[in-house]
Amino acid sequence: MFFQDARADRVKKAIKSYPDFPKAGINFLDIFPIFQDQGTINDCVALMTEEIQKRFLNGGEKIDAIIGLESRGFIFGILISTHFKVPFIPIRKAGKLPGECSKYSYDLEYGSATLELQKSALKPGSKVVIIDDVLAIGGTMSAAAKLCQEASMEILGAGVLLQIVPCNGGRRLDEMNLKWFSILHFD
Repeated sequence: MFFQDARADRVKKAIKSYPDFPKAGINFLDIFPIFQDQGTINDCVALMTEEIQKRFLNGGEKIDAIIGLESRGFIFGILISTHFKVPFIPIRKAGKLPGECSKYSYDLEYGSATLELQKSALKPGSKVVIIDDVLAIGGTMSAAAKLCQEASMEILGAGVLLQIVPCNGGRRLDEMNLKWFSILHFD
């Protein structure tokens, strides 16, 4: 879905593009300028919370927590959890969280990675929404969803600020039957 909304237009204009960063052939989309203006911050939070409400909570469901993915998903996740007045729970790279953690390892293009979630963070059956900044190939989001499923959480859905459409990450989430949304699409 592409948002025809003045707020989405303002947010998209704030995102800066850096060709060949961090290496040749990569077009880096820098979301941090969004946070240099309170208006675009408010626009992001409003767009994402409205979409969560419409897509995942329209039948009266309640969120128990917002899950944010390291690291930029933390920013949006905390703001969204504050809006819904629910806890924020981080999913981090291996070795970054203290205490007993659930782990999920997944393959990358050149290697593998592991995500962790503190076992004490939520009770089994907790209803969560997973938040990140960007959806590219969908590896991190799909791994986070599998980690939450293995921890017996009920995933209401997932949301990202922007999707890089040619990377086809949305198809990967669709194949998992994961409900999800993106506010912005970049081709």
